[in-house]
Amino acid sequence: MDNQLECVKEKLQRILSLRAILSLLHWDEEVFMPPKGAESRARQLKVMAELIHEFETDKCLLDELDSALEKREGLSDDEFLMLEEARYDLQRALKVPSKWVGKFTEMRSKAYHSWVEARKNKNFLIFAPYLEELVLLLRERAEYLGYVGSPYNALLEDYERGVTVEKLESIFNELLEKQTSIYKTLLDKQDRYSKFSGKEWSTEKQQELSTNLLTKIGFDFNAGRQDISIHPFTTNLDLFDVRITTRFSKENPFSGIYSSLHECGHALYEQGFKLEDRGTWIAQAPSYGIHEAMSRFWENIVGRSLSFCKYLYGLLTDYFPGEMAEITPEEIYMEVNRIKENFIRVEADECSYNLHIILRFIIERELIEGKISVNSVPDRWNSLFIEIFGLCPPDDTKGCLQDIHWSHGSFGYFPSYALGNIFSAQIAERLKTEIEFNECIEKGDFAPIKDWLKENIFEVGRRFKAVEIVEKVSNKPLSSQPFINYLREKYSDLYKVVL
Repeated sequence: MDNQLECVKEKLQRILSLRAILSLLHWDEEVFMPPKGAESRARQLKVMAELIHEFETDKCLLDELDSALEKREGLSDDEFLMLEEARYDLQRALKVPSKWVGKFTEMRSKAYHSWVEARKNKNFLIFAPYLEELVLLLRERAEYLGYVGSPYNALLEDYERGVTVEKLESIFNELLEKQTSIYKTLLDKQDRYSKFSGKEWSTEKQQELSTNLLTKIGFDFNAGRQDISIHPFTTNLDLFDVRITTRFSKENPFSGIYSSLHECGHALYEQGFKLEDRGTWIAQAPSYGIHEAMSRFWENIVGRSLSFCKYLYGLLTDYFPGEMAEITPEEIYMEVNRIKENFIRVEADECSYNLHIILRFIIERELIEGKISVNSVPDRWNSLFIEIFGLCPPDDTKGCLQDIHWSHGSFGYFPSYALGNIFSAQIAERLKTEIEFNECIEKGDFAPIKDWLKENIFEVGRRFKAVEIVEKVSNKPLSSQPFINYLREKYSDLYKVVL
């Protein structure tokens, strides 16, 4: 049994290593690769994805997994769980032909570069043929995997195990009603004047500040790095090699700061698994929603608190003494929580962010279900944006081309952001009862917060499902109410209104 188990572990670790190599190729493609390398990179990605799929669907490995699980004797609880989780993933992989995997991976790479070009030219039609191919491939994937109800359910399972369109509709309808009311009430109270606009904020200094801040929060730069990309993202190659990217704006110093905080939340999760779980199936987050919960937690619940703004004030005045003249911590707090009309999801305030996600969920589902065509996406996007926000995007770059996800074929991912907000609020509600949350932040002592999350979230890995982790930590059933309560409490006080 010991020899058999070690053989299985070795084969599973090989798969994880190959996945890391694939991730490295994607990371390089978006960070350092020269533009003319796109064609050859697409082929490289295709070959690597097919090779990984070949290992994932190896009949001998699946038989060995089944045999080990059936015997059970001699397996620790963690070993049994690791094999169960691996079998779940590999059985899903087995349903999808290797030819499809290679074609999809190659098309993703081509679609990404067409998306970059389309954004630059503010022209969706450049990207449309590639998106059309991806949608067709994703419909095929749904058929291979099988589903009940909407084919979109098969794609959701890739990101949020056990979550369905029906569950999301129930949650999103409640969020749409309550958050629209909060957002529109606060929009009417908003002071449009900003002390931060009309100045030029050095991106070099912003980058230095960001590195300083992430180090203070607990990101280990000896086990990671931060670079620049068009769309910020995090890549995990190993517990000791976690890479994040961000982007900086000369006009807005907070864009880069909060982008970095968001990605740092992802990175702390990836650096926070148990050392003894390294290289195993357990050293993974159980869903994208719980991962997004950590990024939204650091970006918003920590980063947009008054306590953090008082701490951030010190950093900003060190790096930008002239620009920060006559600005107070309270004005930073108001600025980073400003409720405003905005077309861009990643720059949206907390009160409207989920509304951006709901719009994308509607369009993704309609595309996969065949209710709308790819060419109609810009019009559908604009009509929904008018319906939800009362605004029409001025061009495709500020509309349906703003996100990278569709060029990656990541249909089913967007709902994870909204679930992340819900998860993070319910987790934070409990965390705040166990540590001196605001006092730690204001002093710049983030270790107690990080340590609590490490013990209760990061080190759990895939030992529990995402919803189980949230319910276990909070000791209450999952609900969107803690998030709504968080918004109402914070913004009622900030804007002196009843919400």
